[in-house]
Amino acid sequence: MGGEGGVREPQGSSDAGRPAPRDAEVVLTVADNAMWVEARVVPPEPGGKNITREQVLEALTQGKIVYGINHEAINRLVEMAEKGFRMDREGVVVAEGRRPVDGEDGAIVHHPLLQTPAGYPRLTQDGRADFFDLNLVRNVARETVLATRKPPTRGEPGMDVYGRPVKARDGRDVRLRAGPGTRLSPDGQSVIATVEGHASISHSGEVTVSPIFTVPGDVGYGSGNIDFVGTVVVRGDVTQGFSVKAGGNVEVHGGIMGGTVEAGGDVLVRYGIVGGGRGRVKAGGKVRCRFIESAEVEAGGDVVVSDGILGSQVSGDSVVVAGGRGSIVGGRIRARKEISAHTLGSAMGATTDLQVGVPPAVRAELDQIREQLARLDDRFGQVSRTATYLSTTGQAAEAGRISREFAEKSRRLTGAERQQLAARAAALQQQLAPVPGACVKGFDAVYPGVRITIGAERHVVVDQSTNSCFILGEDGEITLVPAWQGSGNQPPAVKRRRRWEVSDNGGETH
Repeated sequence: MGGEGGVREPQGSSDAGRPAPRDAEVVLTVADNAMWVEARVVPPEPGGKNITREQVLEALTQGKIVYGINHEAINRLVEMAEKGFRMDREGVVVAEGRRPVDGEDGAIVHHPLLQTPAGYPRLTQDGRADFFDLNLVRNVARETVLATRKPPTRGEPGMDVYGRPVKARDGRDVRLRAGPGTRLSPDGQSVIATVEGHASISHSGEVTVSPIFTVPGDVGYGSGNIDFVGTVVVRGDVTQGFSVKAGGNVEVHGGIMGGTVEAGGDVLVRYGIVGGGRGRVKAGGKVRCRFIESAEVEAGGDVVVSDGILGSQVSGDSVVVAGGRGSIVGGRIRARKEISAHTLGSAMGATTDLQVGVPPAVRAELDQIREQLARLDDRFGQVSRTATYLSTTGQAAEAGRISREFAEKSRRLTGAERQQLAARAAALQQQLAPVPGACVKGFDAVYPGVRITIGAERHVVVDQSTNSCFILGEDGEITLVPAWQGSGNQPPAVKRRRRWEVSDNGGETH
């Protein structure tokens, strides 16, 4: 504790020679840091005088206390002493310094995406955990502000009770760190994305944006679904029920096992694509894999398979099965230019539908319209039969009249819808002129039962053939010629990849 001091009134003597009673005294205690002063009162002896406000002020003056004097507290001290309260045991703070205020440290305010914890399931509206959405991917667009520097503030100095300044600490500054895929703003106060991709914060505090998002294992319960604006690399499998969506390429080092993959670019699968009735792959570019089984695959570019396609729905610019035993068995294959494999169909007569010469999307829409027309024709017939029956029964009841009106209205609506669909089908039919050179090739065997469509022409294989190429002849009909007379004279070969990597721009590296 600090020093103590007091003021005592001079003592006189009584006429009888006895000493005068002692008056009250004020005792001051100063804190070690000189930030406050406490005053206590030693009570007077009987007949002595109580403490006065002037005595307290005088004691403060003698103690060189000049700052933060609290006059209200002094008045309260004197008042309580006059009322007989013992103020020698517990005093009153009568002066208080101004404490210094340290400056606030600088801070980095990150984009809300970077503030959201990753790897935790999202809660649905009914309170359940959605393990398919774990928020692992933080998609950001180019020029997005990812982090902003909040500058530190200067400290405010204080003052002790002796009037001496007390130094304050200024806030510590922070430094923005712009990692790969980002840059600092011209004023140095923000980190801005220079590419579109996945934003993250490194252990060193760098803010980075990568155009490639890598899943270290399977796409499953450990990762949740992946939805990324750039290229996605999956080190494991895409498991059943989970999906990968990418604006760029998707590269899967394992297989797609009942999962769904959608890519704006290529889809590259080291092993196979197994649909299991649920798996689907859609690529804006090409698709490459070892095999396709019971899956739906749609590509804007070529589909290149090394081993085989079994019981699947596949479409692409060309569909090529290039392995030594590569085969297409069952399912429906659509290609704009070419379908080729060493074996087409099977000795067991599996229904294998091969369609070339027309953009697959046109063919798919036309087939869909034809199915809709068939359903409408069936409904139209039912409604017509109902209306005819009601009109010939001579029902006089109001219910009969209403039923007839409803039936006639339904017939008109059905007829109008059918006309619209028929017009669209006719327009698509005009697009069935085959691409020049469109062909279907089977180098080792083409089995009976294989159905081949080139443009609008259809053909069912009756006899097994070898080294076969099906093209449109000069008469406009499907013709069988040796494979070497087709668009190419050699079975296609798969270009083996030494490494499965993706370059910085999202393309393949070999």
